[in-house]
Amino acid sequence: MKVVLVGQPNVGKSAILHRLTGAEVIVSNYAGTSVELTRGNVRLGKKNIEIIDTPGIYSSLAAVSAEETITKELLSKESVNLVINVVDATSLARNLALTLELLGTAKPLLVLLNQMDRVRSKGMVIRHAELARWLGVTVIPFSAVTGEGVAEVFDYLDRGLSEGFALPNPEVHKGNLQVLAEEGGFSCDGLCWACSHEKAKVSCHEEQIWGLQLQARALANKVLDYESRRRVQWLSRLEQLVDRPVLGALVLMLVLWVGFKLLLAFTGWTEGIIEGLFQPVQQFLAFCITKVLPDGFVSQVLSKGIAEGLLIPFALVLPAIFMVSIFMAVLEDTGLLARYAVVLDRLGRILGISGQAVIPLALGFGCRTPAVVATRILSNPRERLVVITLLSIVIPCAATLGMIVAVINAFNAYPEAIAGSMLMAFIGLGLGLKKRFGVKQEEMVYELPPLRVPFVKTLVAKVRIRFRGFFTEVLPLLVIMSIGVRVLIDSGVLRFVVGIERVTEFLFGVPAEAFVAVLITVIQRYLAPLVLLNLDLDPRQATIAISMIALSLPCLPVMVTSWREVGAWNLGKIIATGLAISFTTGTVLNLVLPK
Repeated sequence: MKVVLVGQPNVGKSAILHRLTGAEVIVSNYAGTSVELTRGNVRLGKKNIEIIDTPGIYSSLAAVSAEETITKELLSKESVNLVINVVDATSLARNLALTLELLGTAKPLLVLLNQMDRVRSKGMVIRHAELARWLGVTVIPFSAVTGEGVAEVFDYLDRGLSEGFALPNPEVHKGNLQVLAEEGGFSCDGLCWACSHEKAKVSCHEEQIWGLQLQARALANKVLDYESRRRVQWLSRLEQLVDRPVLGALVLMLVLWVGFKLLLAFTGWTEGIIEGLFQPVQQFLAFCITKVLPDGFVSQVLSKGIAEGLLIPFALVLPAIFMVSIFMAVLEDTGLLARYAVVLDRLGRILGISGQAVIPLALGFGCRTPAVVATRILSNPRERLVVITLLSIVIPCAATLGMIVAVINAFNAYPEAIAGSMLMAFIGLGLGLKKRFGVKQEEMVYELPPLRVPFVKTLVAKVRIRFRGFFTEVLPLLVIMSIGVRVLIDSGVLRFVVGIERVTEFLFGVPAEAFVAVLITVIQRYLAPLVLLNLDLDPRQATIAISMIALSLPCLPVMVTSWREVGAWNLGKIIATGLAISFTTGTVLNLVLPK
C-alpha cells in the first residue's frame, strides 16, 4: 500500500513521516529543503504501508516547477492508494487552497490539521468536523510535535486496509465549492487539477488562482473561531524582534558568536578529560604493538603513530562535532535557521543570487553533497553553476566546521581572521561570478516558521542521527587518516616535501607539510586539518593553513555530484577556481597578519 504526503512548504510533512514511520529524517524547519522523495514504512497487522514525503508545493498542481512536477508525476503515474494532505492549521486559509485542488485528483484524501498545539496556544478554535462536512473527506487534528492524532491516523489506515478508502464525493465537494465561489462572487469551481487532467483549454491565470484563494478564505472563516482572550506568548514578542531587518540580523549574529564561543569553551574543557581517559588505552596499544612486532624502526613508528593517531579524532574532533550537531539541531528546531536563510538572502542580493538559491546554500552548512543536488530547484543553469561553485569552494560542511574549531583550539589560531577570510572570499567570488555570468535576480517569498522551544527528545534524535553518521562514515576515515599522518611524520616520509619549504614559506608563511594538507582537501575537506593537528605550528601558521583549507578544492563526493549536475568542463573550472582562491587567501593573509 502506498500513501503520499502532500502539502505546502514548511507544514511539517517530514516531521509527520518521522512520527508515523520512525524514518530518520533531519527536519530542517524551513521551506524548500526537499527536492526529492523521502520514503518510510510502517506495518499494520500483516500489511506494509509505504509513506512518501513529497516536496512542498503551494499551488497549483497544474504548474510546472521542479517541485510541483515531482509531486504531480507521483500522483498521476504511480499506484497511490491514499493522499494525505498536511495542512498548517495556523495558516488555514492559505493551506486550504491546495486542499481544494487535491479534491479533484480522483484519489482518496485524508486531511491532517497539523500544528494543533500552536493553534490552541494562539487562541484559535477549528471546528474540524464542520470542515470535514464541507470538504466531504475525513479531517483529523494532528500535532507531529506532541503526537496528537497519531492513533486516529493509524485507525483510519487500519479501516482503509480492511474496507478500502473512499473517494471524495465529487457532488458534495463540487457543490460546496460552488457555494463558496458564489459567496465570494466568483464563478470558477477551483478544480485546477481536473482542468489539467481533462486537457481542457483552460488556463489558470491570476484571476482564477485568486478566486481559489477566496474560496479557501471563505471556507476557513466558516470553521475558524478565536477565543475571547488570546494568549500572548513571550516567544511571539521575541519573534517580532528577531524578524526585524536590521535589529534581527544583529541578534542572529550575536547568537552565532555566543554559539561559537560555547563551542570553543566546550572543546577546550573536554580535551584534557579525554586525554586523561585515553592515556591507559594509548599505553596498552603501544605495549601490544611492541610485543607483537620485533624491536626496530617499524615497531617504534607504529607503536607511537597508532596510539597518538587515535587520540586526535577523539580528543579534539569528536567534542567539536558533537557541539556542532547540537547547535545545528537547536537552530533547526527553534526556527532560527530559516531566519539565517533570510539574512543570507540579503547578502545574496548583493551578489545577484535569487532568493531560491539561498536554500541549497543554507543546506551546505550541514552537508554540501545533498546541497549540490538541491540546486535542481533553480531553473537558470547559470545560477545553478554559480551556486554550486560557491558551495564547492566557500561553504563549510558541519564536519569541516568541527575540524576548524579543533585547529583553533589546538594552536590558538585567530578565529576573526579565519571568519573574515571566508566572508570576503564568499563576497568576492560571488561578485566575480555575477559579473561573469550576469545572473538575473528573482524575488522569493520566504515561509518563516514560528519560533519554538525545542523538545529535548527531538534534539536528542537529531544529534543521534548525525552522530551515527559521524561514527559510521567520518570517524573511521579520521582515525585511519590520523594514524597514517602520524606514521608518515614519525617515519620521516614527509621530509621529502621539504624541497618546496622555501616556496610555501615565502608565499603563504606555512611549512611544506601544512601545504600538503591543503592538497588533501581533494579527497575530503574535513580530513585535511588532521595533518595540521599533527604538526608543530604557531597561531599565525595555523590561521593561514586552516583558512586555505576552508577555501580550497571541493571534496571527492562533491566533485562526483557536481560532475553529474554541471558536467566535467564546469567541474574543471570549479577546481581551478578553488585552487586560485585558496592560494590567494594564503598569500594575502601572509602579507597582512603580523609575524
